[in-house]
Parts: sequence; C-alpha cells; structure tokens
Amino acid sequence: MKLSPENKTIKSMFRSYPIMSIPNFQRDYSWGRDYYGIFLQDAINSLIIGDEEITNTEYFIGTMVFSGSEKKDEYIEVIDGQQRLTVITILLSVITSKFLEIGENELAEATFSYIKTKDDYGRPIPKLKSITSYPYFEAYVQSLEKTTLLPSNEEETNIKETYDYFLLELKEENLRKKYRFNDIAYKDILIAIRDQILIMNVISILTEDKELAYKIFEILNAKGKNLASIDLIKNRIYEIFHADENAKDKTIEKQWEKIKIILRERDQDVGMATFFRHFWLSKYQKTTHVKLYDSFIKHIKINKDSYEKFVEDLHKEAANYMKIVNPNASDYDNRKEYNWLIQSLKSIELTFGVSQARIALLALIDLKSKEKISNQQFKGAVMYIENFIFAYSGLLKNQANIYEARFSKLAINLRKSTTKNNTNKILEQYLYKVFADRFPNKDEFVSTFSKLQYSKSNNATNTITKYALNKIAARQDNRDNYFDDSSIEHIINEDPHNKETLSIGNLICLEIALNCEADNLSFKDKVDIYKKSKYHQVMTFCSEYEDFTEEDIRERATKLGEYYYTEIFKK
Repeated sequence: MKLSPENKTIKSMFRSYPIMSIPNFQRDYSWGRDYYGIFLQDAINSLIIGDEEITNTEYFIGTMVFSGSEKKDEYIEVIDGQQRLTVITILLSVITSKFLEIGENELAEATFSYIKTKDDYGRPIPKLKSITSYPYFEAYVQSLEKTTLLPSNEEETNIKETYDYFLLELKEENLRKKYRFNDIAYKDILIAIRDQILIMNVISILTEDKELAYKIFEILNAKGKNLASIDLIKNRIYEIFHADENAKDKTIEKQWEKIKIILRERDQDVGMATFFRHFWLSKYQKTTHVKLYDSFIKHIKINKDSYEKFVEDLHKEAANYMKIVNPNASDYDNRKEYNWLIQSLKSIELTFGVSQARIALLALIDLKSKEKISNQQFKGAVMYIENFIFAYSGLLKNQANIYEARFSKLAINLRKSTTKNNTNKILEQYLYKVFADRFPNKDEFVSTFSKLQYSKSNNATNTITKYALNKIAARQDNRDNYFDDSSIEHIINEDPHNKETLSIGNLICLEIALNCEADNLSFKDKVDIYKKSKYHQVMTFCSEYEDFTEEDIRERATKLGEYYYTEIFKK
C-alpha cells in the first residue's frame, strides 16, 4: 500500500506538488461568507501584531487527500480539500492585485507564482485546476489581467462573491479599522497576511492508489459536516467503479456531470445537495442531512449494477425535478391541456415558495410516466397540494415544518403502486386524510381571506391576493388556467388613506385594455366599461351592483372567501 501522509505547509505543497486538479465529479466550490469570512479572520487573528512589526504563527487547517504521484505525474487529483485550496487561491489572487495597486510589482509577481507558474517552455501552468469552473476560475482568479466574463452558474457566482469579499476586506482602510496595525506600512501588512497563508499547516495524504484515496476520504468525513453527505455518496460510487475494465468509471463520471448540468441549465439553477435530498426523501426514506449517507448505504446494494442503475435513475429524476422547479410549456410539447399543471407548479414554487412539495410531485410525475395514475387522479392530487399550501401557508402563514415528513411518506408509498386503483387508495390514505386535520375550517379561512389587500404600490399581500383573484375569475369561467390579458382592477378607485379601497372585496379581474380605459373614473362610468368585458365574473358583478359602497366591499370580501372555500376547495 503506497501511502505518504506528510505535515506540509501551503507553501511547500504549492511549490513541490504538480498541478492539483479538481475532478469534475467533486463538489462545486460552495463556501459561503460564513466559511471564507472566518477563514480570512482566523488567518489575520493568528498574526502577532506589535508596534512596528508583525510575526507569523503556525496555524493548522486540517487534512487534505490527493491521488497520484508527486514525482511521476503531471497532475494529482484533489480527493478532499478542494474548498480550502480554492479559497486560498482566491485570497492569494486578491493579495496579488493589492500589491499591483500600490506599485509593488515584484511582490505581486512572487505571490502570483503560487497561483500560476511556467513549464520548461515558458507556458503558464495553473497550480490549481478546476474543471467544473473552467474557464471562469482561470480568467477571473488565475489571471493578472481580469476579464469581464460574467458568472454563468452558482459555482462561478460563489467564486466571484468570495473574490469581491476579500477585495473589500483587504482594503487598507478596512484592515486598519478592524485590526490594530497602527503605523505598520500597508505593504508589510499584505506581506504578513500572505505569509500567514503560506505557512498554514496541512496533513497531506498522497497515494497512487485512487481507491484507497476514496476510502481515506470516506473515513475522514463519515462523521463530518452535513454538506459532506452528497460527496461521501458520490465517492462511494466512484470507488467501486475505479479502473473499471469496461471504462464504466468514465460513463458514470459523464452521467454525474450531466445531472449537474440539468440542475443549472434553466433560469433557476438548483444545488446537487438540495435535489439529491428531495429525491431521496421521495423514493427511499425520510432522513436528515447528517444521516443521508448512512441511509444510502442501507438502501442501495454495494455492487456495480445497482450503483449504475442508481445513477441512471438520478439522471432521469433530475430532469423531472427541474420540470417542477422551473416548468416550461415545452416540457409538455406545448400542449394546452397541461397549462393548468405549469400554472400550478409555478404557484407552488414562486408564489408560495414551498420547496418541500417537490418531494411528492416527483413521485406523482414518475407515476404519470409509468401510467400508474390516471389523468384525473394526477390533476386532483396536484391541485389538492396547491390548494392546501395556499390555505395553510400562503394565507394563514403557518409553519412549513409539517410538509417534509408527510410528503415523504406519501411519495414513498406512491412509488410502490402497481395499479391506478392502488394509487387512488394511497392518495386517499396518505394525502387527503393525512392533510385533512390541518386544513383550515371555513370560518377561519373566510375571516383571513376577507382581510386580503392589493395596492398598486408595494403591499405584503399583493402576490397572494392576485393569485386568489385569478383563481376565482378562472373558476367562474370554468377555466383551469388564468386569462392571459387579466389585470387587477380597484372598483372604487384606490385611496392609500382608505384601506377599504385596498380590500379584496373592492377588487376584480379585468382585461388590461378595459382597466386602462376605466382608469380613475367614477363607479357609474366604470360600469359601462365593465359591460364590455368577456369575463363571466365581471358580467355577474354588473348585473348585481347598480351602486357600490364600502359596506358592499366588506360583504363582497366575505362572499369571495366563501365562494373560494366551497367552489375551489370543494369543501
């Protein structure tokens, strides 16, 4: 067994090791300010600051694991340590730029040599190579001349935010304000911070046996941070395929990369850890972040066939997941009969922001693809979930902590269904009955509903109120989806000083063109315009009201709430 653990400094690692390459199956750079901010603070706080000089002290930053040979290989793979190596490279890059700002070109060049060096032919070689963030990382961090390249995904955004944070924190005025550097020259302060980073101590474990490297990583992280779960699972999968005689390790690697691309190719990209946990809760077991890896070991057999099938399944579910998170008409071949579904999914995601619903929706979409649920059952379940979330969370503002366990149990049972009849029984038991105890009663719902308001200026309930009005207008026209040309009209002109005019009882959906025409006219003049509307709700309103008062507003608010409860909720 070829294994060489050594106590090294960052300086000796960056000087002696070949290119340190972060494979594309490793976790993207994901450190937030809580991590990189503390990293910088700890480095500076380790300095002993005197009146005229600064003394560096040793500081241990943990273990790093590499696969490869220091002497024989052109590059070694980073198995554990990519987050720290990335943030160190960013920090050294910022210090380089600070030296350039004050005209210390030689110091800048010396510092930059830990970021990029040159081979025997004078070609630039990065000390740290990141495949997933290339070319952004090299252009923005590992270059003396910064480009205007904009971040295109979450990882690149994190890199930029880290760089910009260090750039601000290492300004001379900010350093002097936060730390007692007194009369010490700014150049010497920067040198001290740089040297403090370079003398940081690491236990570096380098082995030519890649499988052993994965084992070491697993052992070191088995009881580690929550965010390591997905990495432990990924490394467990890669470990079993290492050096596969049929090159399946490359196939798995490409498949994993495709999953990451799927999760970030739409307007709203999603982290791998978030998707994986929702997928796991939807198919296998309700568990915490901490116990996710243990649950994986328990449920997935340790062999190549089961791991290969698992990754294929993960790829398919990732595509379905993004259809839930960011639905498009093209997901359903632009077929109008699915407009209701797109609208419903967008409401759950954007209007209410209840991401836990994805757990149940993943299972429902999977059943739909397998034809184990009828169109009517599918629509009924999705609409019930949307309606419950509106009533429980959107309107009554109850805590969302009830969702995860219930949706997980529903989803896991749905995936076991073999017939449409069996699916119906599962929906009755694990959706409709389980959530019935938390569905608000009519009085509670109507009382809160009647307090909804909408204003042309910002108002806390604008989004929910608009949602409710659109649902009512669509229902009164026997439509599943909203009118495309709808807008919110204040029947009695909005008066910021009179809250009654903001009430939902004073609001109605009206065509945009007619809304503009009605403008701030009197009620009697508006009615003539309302009569041009094709909306059934507006026609009914015109036949019911010859005049409209504040008392009518209060009564109508209650009626709308009652209508919603009986006709939309079907209670």
